[in-house]
Amino acid sequence: MSYPSLSLVLPSNPIPLSISHYNSVIRSHIHSHHPHLALLTFHHTLLLRSAPVPDEFTFPLLFKACATLSALREGAQIHCLLLKSPFVQTNNIYILTSLLNMYLSCGELDDARLLFETMPDKNVVAWNSMVSGLAKSGDMASARGFFDRMPITKNIVSWNALLAGYVRAGMWHEALKLFVELLRVPGLDPNEPTMASLVSAISQLGLLDLARKAHGYVVRKGFSLDGALGVSLIAMYTKCGSIGGAYKVFLSVPAKNVGHWTCMIGGLAAHGLAESALQLFSEMLSDGVRPNYVTFIGVLNACSHEGLAEEGSKYFHLMSESFDIEPGVQHYGCLVDLLGRLGRLEEAMELISNLRTEPGFVVWSTLLSACRKHGNVEIAEVAAKKLFELEPENGSSYVMLSTLYAETGRWEEYRRIRKTMDERGAVKVTGCSWIEVDGKVHQFVAEDMFHVSTQEIYHTLSDLKSNMRCAEFV
Repeated sequence: MSYPSLSLVLPSNPIPLSISHYNSVIRSHIHSHHPHLALLTFHHTLLLRSAPVPDEFTFPLLFKACATLSALREGAQIHCLLLKSPFVQTNNIYILTSLLNMYLSCGELDDARLLFETMPDKNVVAWNSMVSGLAKSGDMASARGFFDRMPITKNIVSWNALLAGYVRAGMWHEALKLFVELLRVPGLDPNEPTMASLVSAISQLGLLDLARKAHGYVVRKGFSLDGALGVSLIAMYTKCGSIGGAYKVFLSVPAKNVGHWTCMIGGLAAHGLAESALQLFSEMLSDGVRPNYVTFIGVLNACSHEGLAEEGSKYFHLMSESFDIEPGVQHYGCLVDLLGRLGRLEEAMELISNLRTEPGFVVWSTLLSACRKHGNVEIAEVAAKKLFELEPENGSSYVMLSTLYAETGRWEEYRRIRKTMDERGAVKVTGCSWIEVDGKVHQFVAEDMFHVSTQEIYHTLSDLKSNMRCAEFV
């Protein structure tokens, strides 16, 4: 008999059941990823005439279910029940830690802090819970503060909690610094979750040399690539510009899941290798791996980069017809980009009008960019109007439209848009490029004059231009 059916039998069971029986059912629901059924089962016990009294094993299970569901109201009610319980010690560290996790998971940081400070005996699990909970909330300063205050020996979970928090908050350099600190701790080695966070930080910074070292460490330690770590390594090499490195990792994964295939297809598409991406998608289907929502974003991106309108339309319809995946804004955005590249702007506009949800900034911006490329002022004005409504302080939309006006000789409209941009305080974020040289990352913007080696850089560029002209490359 399965556990769900067992819980349905409980209300009509003529034999009174002990709390241990109910604990088993509640635990099974949680392990089966049905926390709501766990709470319903407990609610049933409260309605029984001879209701069994919750014990020290019941409350941690219930708090875990509430934490999973972010069910603060139910969690607070169970907390009150705990305080009134005459048979359970309220200073039980196991119960208090699960209660602490519940408040942290529900975002009640003040209640969590108060509970933590009043806990009589704080073990490493309680400290780790505070670090992890604060990090997940984005309060990295407080998370680091608790991490540094830990009076007991930190375990790898402590380090992983803070490291993952830095990555989640976009503090990638801090993540690298913390990893270096970890390497200096005797008797403590990075594990798979550690490396997954490190790899994510390296991906965002584009540090290819460090990426290879991280990959080497993973191989030496014999960590499994069948799960998230393997996917992260593929993404890391892709973002660091080494599609060859990504493909080597992909081939080395013994049991590839949809994540590995999807990441590799997306990487090939992003690097302009559309034919290889579509070929890999075909191999994926042949291997019996079912694509997901994200897979088709990579496939449609490949079609867009290569200008494959018919193939793009085919895969777009394949999503819903063969795999029951409802196309989302990202998929429509890929098709708009594809049609825009081909100059089929009216079709792109019609596609957007058929969207069941608001297209969003990215889709309209993609259309506006295509209009500028092909000089279509009429549709550009429609797209720009939508963009001004969605993000009135985003200067990129004003710049694209005003540039189109200038390119088509509409100077009065150009001045009007520029004036509107100034009045609304809209700012265009300057694009930048990153390059790694000898392990150090350098950032550049167009016509940059602030780099410490500016004169040397421009002198080298001048020499390169002269050499290219002599070789008749320009």
